[in-house]
Amino acid sequence: MTRRGMVKVLESQYKIGDVVTLKAAIIHPMDSGFTKDRHSGKIKPKFYVKKVEFLFNGLLFCSLDLEISTSTNPRFKLPMKITEAGSVVVRFINSKEEVTEKSTRITPA
Repeated sequence: MTRRGMVKVLESQYKIGDVVTLKAAIIHPMDSGFTKDRHSGKIKPKFYVKKVEFLFNGLLFCSLDLEISTSTNPRFKLPMKITEAGSVVVRFINSKEEVTEKSTRITPA
């Protein structure tokens, strides 16, 4: 299932050699496996973002393993050194192995 999300560079102008801040987010419910459904009374199964991968021009440069304690609609910020023009892809993988990818172009001045 495709979910809404985003990835962007927070700085408006940067050049090769600069370190920029990437921000990524996904709209995703997080169920710990300990809560009951209000209507049926049954325990809701675990459902959470378990892995986030950051790729630049197809090469993995950051991988995060998450647990059920991660907040709903998680957001991430991390630094990245600009080495060339290209694209950043963020891959969100949830506990059902569903993958959502979001990307942005890197265009140094």
